[in-house]
Amino acid sequence: MRKIFLALFFALLLSISTYSIVFAAPVNSATVNAQEKLQELRKNREELKKQNQERQEQRITIRDDFTERVATKQAEVKKNVVEKIKTIFTRILKRLNAALTRLDKIAERIASRIDKLKGRGVDTTKAETALASAESLGARAASAISDAQAKIDAIDAQSTSVRDAVHASKDAVRSARQALFDYHKGLVAAIREVKAAQAHREGTNSAQ
Repeated sequence: MRKIFLALFFALLLSISTYSIVFAAPVNSATVNAQEKLQELRKNREELKKQNQERQEQRITIRDDFTERVATKQAEVKKNVVEKIKTIFTRILKRLNAALTRLDKIAERIASRIDKLKGRGVDTTKAETALASAESLGARAASAISDAQAKIDAIDAQSTSVRDAVHASKDAVRSARQALFDYHKGLVAAIREVKAAQAHREGTNSAQ
């Protein structure tokens, strides 16, 4: 009986050992596979993260390139506009210079008229004083036009804004135009004195 019991006990123990071995292998295999899969997933995650970073860097590069191209284009457009402004106001100054030349010729004719009246014995003191004053205004006008051109030429199309370029050019031309207008008024005053001297001479001759 004891022998039978021992035999059954050893048979049961053998069965339990065999069952443990059979089921232990799949469990260990499953554990290893899970670890490998986890590592693979983490590797994929790092790869995906790297790809996302690369795409982000590409987007930043493309955006920066686009921003730079836009800024370059805007700078080029602004430069062309400023240059055009300078050209327009330079043309205005050329017209003012032409007007100055015409006024200078008028001053020369006034001087010639004064000399003729003096040759006839007419007192042209006031006319000569007025002409000298007008000539001083003419010199100021010439200087104002020259300074205005220098200011316009000095405008840097690269760094100056369109608004600042317009303001600077307007201010320069305004000063030159006002100086030219003052010169014109001075010549008108000189002509008035010449006519007055001539009228006085004619009146004196009539009285005689």
